[in-house]
Amino acid sequence: MRTTLMSRHMVLGPALFLVAQTVCGAQPRRGASAPVVLQISSVAPDTNQRLSAIVSEIRSQADAFVFLSGGASRMQELHQRQLVAMFQGLRLLVNGGQRIAVGDGGTQAGIMEAAGQARRDSGYAFPLIGVAPANEIPPIGKTPVDPNHSHIVAVVNPSAPAQDSWGSETDTMYWLFAKLAEGRPSVTIVANGGGITLAEVEANVRAGRRMILIKGSGRAADALVSLLEGTRPSEPEVLNLRERAEKAALTRRPELFEMVALQAGAEGLRDAVISALSGAKRDR
Repeated sequence: MRTTLMSRHMVLGPALFLVAQTVCGAQPRRGASAPVVLQISSVAPDTNQRLSAIVSEIRSQADAFVFLSGGASRMQELHQRQLVAMFQGLRLLVNGGQRIAVGDGGTQAGIMEAAGQARRDSGYAFPLIGVAPANEIPPIGKTPVDPNHSHIVAVVNPSAPAQDSWGSETDTMYWLFAKLAEGRPSVTIVANGGGITLAEVEANVRAGRRMILIKGSGRAADALVSLLEGTRPSEPEVLNLRERAEKAALTRRPELFEMVALQAGAEGLRDAVISALSGAKRDR
C-alpha cells in the first residue's frame, strides 16, 4: 500500500523488537495510544510469537478485514481531496456496526494517512495495521509512519536492496493479511498506485480476494479498470501499467473486481465494501 510520497542493509534475523512510536518519527495524536511498532524478519515470520499474539489480538476485535493498496500520487488536487474523503467510508462502516480491521502500508501519506484519519475520527474504533520495509521507516529510513495506526510491522528482508526497498515487504505483508483474514471475509480497495500495486493485485488474485477499484483515481487502478472495460487509456503511464497488467493476466478472474467511481464518496465506498464482504461470505 504505497504512494510516491513514500518516496538496509541490516539483517536482524528473526529478532523482534517493540519500540515506542516516537522512535519511528511520528507523534500520536491526542486521544490516541502510541502504535505498537514491531520489527520482524521476512524469514519464517510464523515463528514470531509476538506477531502471532498481535494477529490473535486483532482477530478478536474484527469479523471482517479491509486491505488497502495503492496511493494518491500524481492526482489533481480536487481528485486527491475526493479520494482522501472517500476513506471516511471506513468510519461509516464501524459507525454502522461493522467489526472490521484494516491493513495497509502504514506510512503517513496518501490513502494510508486517510485511513489513519478515519480511525481517529471513529474514536480509534477499529484496528489499523501497517506493514512497511524496515529500511524505509525510522529509525533506519526517513519515511514517517502514520501515528493513527494501531500497529506497524517493519519488515527486514535480507534480500532487499540497500536503497529503495519498497516492495520487499509485499510477500510478508500478504502472508500476514492471509493470517489475519483466515476463515473470515476480506476485501482489498485499490486506488491509484503503480508497479508495486500491480504486484499486490496479483497477490490478491492468487488469494481469491475480492477487490474494489476506485475508478478515476488514476494510474494502476485506472489501468485495471481499462482492462476490464476494454478501453484504451490516453495517459502514457496508465497505458504502460495497463500493458503490464495485461501481460500478467491480472484480470483473469474478473468476478473478483468491482468498480466504484471516485465521486461516489464515503457512502459509496462503504456500500461497496459491505457488498464485497457479503460476496466474500458467499464465496467461502
